[in-house]
Amino acid sequence: MGQLFLSILAVPEKRFTPLVISRWIPLLFAAGLLCVTAAAADKTSSASPLSLWKSGTHQLTFNGRDRTFMLDVPAKLKPGAALVIVFHGFTSSAKEVRDLTGFAKVSDQRGFVAVYPQGTRDSKGKSFFNVGYEFHRDQSIDDVRFVRGLAERLTRDLGLDPRAVFATGFSNGGDMSFLLGAQREPFVAAIAPVGGTMMQSWAKGFRPAARISVLAVNSRDDKTTLWEGDMDNRDGWGAYLSTEAVMDLWVTGLALERNKRTNPGKTIQLRHWSTQIDQTEARLYALEDGGHNWPPTLGDRSETTAETIWRFFDRHRPKPHRPH
Repeated sequence: MGQLFLSILAVPEKRFTPLVISRWIPLLFAAGLLCVTAAAADKTSSASPLSLWKSGTHQLTFNGRDRTFMLDVPAKLKPGAALVIVFHGFTSSAKEVRDLTGFAKVSDQRGFVAVYPQGTRDSKGKSFFNVGYEFHRDQSIDDVRFVRGLAERLTRDLGLDPRAVFATGFSNGGDMSFLLGAQREPFVAAIAPVGGTMMQSWAKGFRPAARISVLAVNSRDDKTTLWEGDMDNRDGWGAYLSTEAVMDLWVTGLALERNKRTNPGKTIQLRHWSTQIDQTEARLYALEDGGHNWPPTLGDRSETTAETIWRFFDRHRPKPHRPH
């Protein structure tokens, strides 16, 4: 395995300006060695890594490709805070999913860092995350590797808890969240896909490699991510599982037994699986008429969907290590 070079630049809203110069930082992760370069615009090399990361848009080069992402850093960031990765849908953008979900406000209120990676463009110029769609067979982008490296850099520089990294997203971004949770060496503690699914190409034979809790949101009338799935690939995305089959993989793989059904809203059913062994759980918010959209709430009108997802993530933060 060769070296991967990741160079980070901060980007103001209207022009690209390098913030940091001449500094190599080796990071080791599962796929190989990640080397990160940073450089300061003001000729001083004493700036702390924390000062390099501000809310806004940032650009980086990963494996020879320019990648951008948006960042929300709370005003009162505390050491050991969590990192929430929010993925946009097919043809969408980091800015659109940030505006759509409302995680920026929740990030500042609850004290976690939110990062919104921007997908790359396919042969037709459409932005995407590579989860294995049939029409992306010609794409070799390794978005899992990219996001892993990005998460490692942010957690290290911002003093975040590397065990408290979470993933959520909509549509293609929901698929990407499932894909991160399905890794043999996952780096996320919990996932919350909205309007997402699992492709048969990587779901076949899947068993969770870690105790990752899942909160899924799907609508029975979704015409894009079909509730019944599309194992015959009628729509051209590639074969993918039904919502029920996806949840069954996680429930069975995590050995969850207790199944409870409630109705948090008139057209929303919540199915909840848990176990007496630990806090691991799976939740499915089944919407009757939500279509292919990010729902504003999940039944409780006093909190947004982003707030509900954050409460779920916060519940599954690993407990602090206690000295013996």
